[in-house]
Amino acid sequence: MRLAVFAALVLAAPLQAQDSTAVTLADAVRIAVDESPEVRRGEAIGRGESAAVRAARAGRLPTLDLQVAPQQRYGLGFDQTTGEVVSQTVETMSVGVGASLPLYDGGRTRSLVREAELRRQSSEVGLQRTRQQVALDVAQQFLTLLLDREIAGIEAENLDAAQSQLERVSELVEAGARPRGDLFAQEAVVAQRRTALVVAQGAVERDEVILIQLVGLDPLGAYRFVGPDLERLEASGLLDAPLAPLVELIEAARETRADRRSQELAIQAAEASVGSARAAGRPSVTLSANAGTGYSSLQQQVVGEPPVIPVTLADGSPILLGGQPLTFPGDPTLETTPVFSQFSDNRSGSLGLVLTVPIFDRYQTRRAVVEAQIQAETARIQLDALDRQVAAEVQQAVVEARTARAQLDAAEAQVRAAEEALRVEGDRYRLGAGTLYDVAEAQTRLAEAQSQRAQAAYGLAFRRVLVRLAVGDTDPAELAALISE
Repeated sequence: MRLAVFAALVLAAPLQAQDSTAVTLADAVRIAVDESPEVRRGEAIGRGESAAVRAARAGRLPTLDLQVAPQQRYGLGFDQTTGEVVSQTVETMSVGVGASLPLYDGGRTRSLVREAELRRQSSEVGLQRTRQQVALDVAQQFLTLLLDREIAGIEAENLDAAQSQLERVSELVEAGARPRGDLFAQEAVVAQRRTALVVAQGAVERDEVILIQLVGLDPLGAYRFVGPDLERLEASGLLDAPLAPLVELIEAARETRADRRSQELAIQAAEASVGSARAAGRPSVTLSANAGTGYSSLQQQVVGEPPVIPVTLADGSPILLGGQPLTFPGDPTLETTPVFSQFSDNRSGSLGLVLTVPIFDRYQTRRAVVEAQIQAETARIQLDALDRQVAAEVQQAVVEARTARAQLDAAEAQVRAAEEALRVEGDRYRLGAGTLYDVAEAQTRLAEAQSQRAQAAYGLAFRRVLVRLAVGDTDPAELAALISE
C-alpha cells in the first residue's frame, strides 16, 4: 500500500513528468566526474605536467638558430680614391646559422626529465583521488535523496493509515460507540500526517535541486533520479557484507590510496630536483657549429680592363723600351660587388667544443641545493602526516560503519515492537478498552521507528561505501555499481 501511494505521488510531481530524463546513480557519477571543476582543473594541470616532460626531454636535443642582421650606418669615412674624408652611408647584411649540442651537462637534463615525469605521474594519481571524492559527494547526495523519498513514502503510508482510521472512527461515532471528540481528534491526526507528507515531499524536491547542481545538469531540465529503494538496497547484500579487520584495512589503504601514492611520487620528484640543482655546479661540454656569409656596400670589384697611359717626351714622342712603347696602368673603374656574389664569396664556418667549468657562482648552486633539500624534506613530512590521516580516516569509517550497523539492528527491533504495539492498541480501541490517543501515539511511534530504520539503512550503505573510499580501492564506476547493484 505504501509503495503504491508513494508511486502515485511521485508520478504526479512536476519533475517526474513522462518527458523527463532518467538519471541513475551511475549516470550521475559519470556526468559529475566529467563536468566537475576540480577534475577539469586537475586535467589541465596534468596537461601542463606533460608539456613540462616534453620540454625537459628536449634538453637533450640540439639548438638551431638562424640570424639575419641587416644594418645601415651613417658617418664619416676615408675615401681611398680621392684621399679625402667624406660623409658616407654603408649598408651591410650578415646571415648565419648556428647550432649547439649539449654533450654533457653534469646530469642536469637527466634529473630534470625524471623530476618532470614524476610530477606528471603524481598529478595523474592525485586526479584519481579527486575523481573518487567527487563520486563520493554525488553518491552521498543521491543516497540522501533516496532516503528522503523513503521517508516521504513512509509518511504517505501513515497518512493512508490515518485516513483509514478516520473512516473507522467516523463509523463508530455514527453508531454511538465512541464520543464525537474522537472524530475531531482523528481529523487532527490526519491533518498532522498530511503536513508531515508535504514537508517530506519538500525535502525530496530540495534534494533534487542540490543533486542537479552537484552533478552539473541543466537546472531548467526535467530529471527522474532512479535508484534502489530500501528493499533492493537490503537485498543487494551491501548492508550485511563483513568488514575486514582494521589492521588489514589500514595496510591496504597505505598500499592503494591514490593520494598517498601521489605524495610518494612528489617525494621522488623533489629528490630528483636536488640532483638537478647539484648538476648546475658541474662542468659541461657543448658542441657548437656555425656557418654564415655577409654583404657590405663598401666591397667593390674592377669593371673591365684598366686604362693604359703611355709615357712620352715633351714633344709627345713615345719612349721606347726594348722597341716597345713604355706605358703604365691607369686607375681602374670600380663598382660595388653584387649582393649574391658577396654572399657566395664571403662564406665562412666554424666547428668547436666549449668546455664550461663553474668556479664561483656566488653560492647560487649551494642555495638551490639547500632549497631543493628542504622541499624534499617537506614532502616527506607531508607523507607522514598523510599516513596518520589515512589511518584515522579508515578507523573512523570502520567505527561509523559498525555504529550504523548497530543502529539499523536497533531500528529494526524498534519497528517490530512499534508494529505490534499499534496492532494491540488498535484491537483495544475497537473493543472499547483503549483510547484514540493511545492509537495515535502508537502510530506516531511506528512512523518514527520506520523513519529511523530508513535513515539507519541508508546511513549504513553510505558508511560502507565510505570505508571503501577510505581504503582507496574504489573507482567512480565501481562506487556507483556498489550501491546500485
